[in-house]
Amino acid sequence: MTLTLPPMDLGLVVRSHGWYDLPPFEWDAAKKTLGLIFLEGEDPVQVVVAERTNGLVAKATVLAPSARASKGELRSVRRVVSRVLDLRADLSSFHSSCAGDPRFAWVARRGAGRILRAPTLFEDAVKVLATTNCTWGLTKLMVKNLIERFDRSGAFPNASFVAGLPARVLSAAKWGYRAPYLAAFAGRVASGKLDLARWEDPGLSDEEVEKEIRAEKGFGPYAADTLGRLLGRHRKLGLDAWSRKKVAALRFRGRAVKDARVARFYAPFGRHAGLAFWLDMTRDWHEEKESVWP
Repeated sequence: MTLTLPPMDLGLVVRSHGWYDLPPFEWDAAKKTLGLIFLEGEDPVQVVVAERTNGLVAKATVLAPSARASKGELRSVRRVVSRVLDLRADLSSFHSSCAGDPRFAWVARRGAGRILRAPTLFEDAVKVLATTNCTWGLTKLMVKNLIERFDRSGAFPNASFVAGLPARVLSAAKWGYRAPYLAAFAGRVASGKLDLARWEDPGLSDEEVEKEIRAEKGFGPYAADTLGRLLGRHRKLGLDAWSRKKVAALRFRGRAVKDARVARFYAPFGRHAGLAFWLDMTRDWHEEKESVWP
């Protein structure tokens, strides 16, 4: 199955943050192709998105298909690609605001602002949990170990599988203190007690969604802010040690300032304040002046 998508700078979306460096994603900067694998029912589906002069092209293939596999099962490919590349995000007003400010005009000029996401919100949430209080190397190891345990042609495991893993298995997979949090979260999703679709409901306020995320054990302020960015909820900046140091150097002549001062600087962007902040902090990545991740 082949899909033709609108023209865009694929690298700008892919390199929006570190997910491209975690499996099942595979980014080839030279060829400008993004590979990913997702689960459709019981079947792992591989998708390769390539940047062409007249637009993006996505090709999908069922890997190790079950007896039920059919062309009809690939109908979800368009939905998954749309989610992964954040194609539904309406950035028109944000780009208008950026165009009027010389410091952010590059955002409008390059059409920046779409955030790379996993095929499912469950995968996004688990990966966010895997980034808490650890090195990027350990994050990669935790994610890799889960995928290998699932053993489904490289697809990320679903909630039912993760919920069924014994504690000793999660410990062996290097999840450490996060293991019980991961098990509890996966169990609530698998049982239906937690409906992740609520977090993507535009009818819920940012405050409501943040409250629900933080109600999950192991998901603190950092996790809530990071998931908010992946959900397209950009009011909060999501400051951490790295970004506080970066913004001080970039916008405050190297002087450490209070978070409230930083928030005031980006406040003119309104509901997109966090997105303006994130793009400001990561501009060097897209200009290849700084290591992208971590």
